[in-house]
Amino acid sequence: MSALLYIECSPRRADSFSSQAAAIYLDALPQGVTVEHLELFTADLPEFDAAAAAAKYKVMGGKPLNPDEESAWSAVVALVEQFKAADHYLIAAPMWNFGIPYKLKQYIDLITHPGLTFNPRPDGMEGLAGGEAVIIYSRGGNYGPKDGQPDPYDHQSPYLQAWLGLVGVSTVEEVAVQGTMRPPVGAENHLEPVRDRLEALAQRTGSDVRP
Repeated sequence: MSALLYIECSPRRADSFSSQAAAIYLDALPQGVTVEHLELFTADLPEFDAAAAAAKYKVMGGKPLNPDEESAWSAVVALVEQFKAADHYLIAAPMWNFGIPYKLKQYIDLITHPGLTFNPRPDGMEGLAGGEAVIIYSRGGNYGPKDGQPDPYDHQSPYLQAWLGLVGVSTVEEVAVQGTMRPPVGAENHLEPVRDRLEALAQRTGSDVRP
């Protein structure tokens, strides 16, 4: 049995190209893969407020927490445990102002902490999550590499690649649905070019489960 965490990052749900592309992937998953759906815009994500920040540094220093800090930190730990329980990750993220939606950034800030999802080492960082990920980007324009160089406006891929590497997700596949605001606008024009790759990636899911 293999577990996949689907992180949906658009509030538009089925009207979002990233969510529509994710549906293609999910429909092609082999039997034996269980899916947990985390819809960021409807999830009750806690604020990383003063109590949570104080709790983080007290935990790092081995100091006791007061009740407010304990409550705030417990909410963070619950999200971390949900994330780390997965063998595979599917992240469907539209491009907002050249980057990721703010709810995805909030989620990343909530679960990325030393001792929970990574540990500093003298020779670098040790990721504590593991697993592998497929990231689906939807973009109004074309922000793929140009002439072998990254597009300077693409702040999705470099950031998510760096973050996933930090927390120990070593295998990352990316699929970009591009030009969604340019005519002709329609799912058949933007999703069909990536359908085969999405289905192939989905069929691979579950073949290699981390130890």
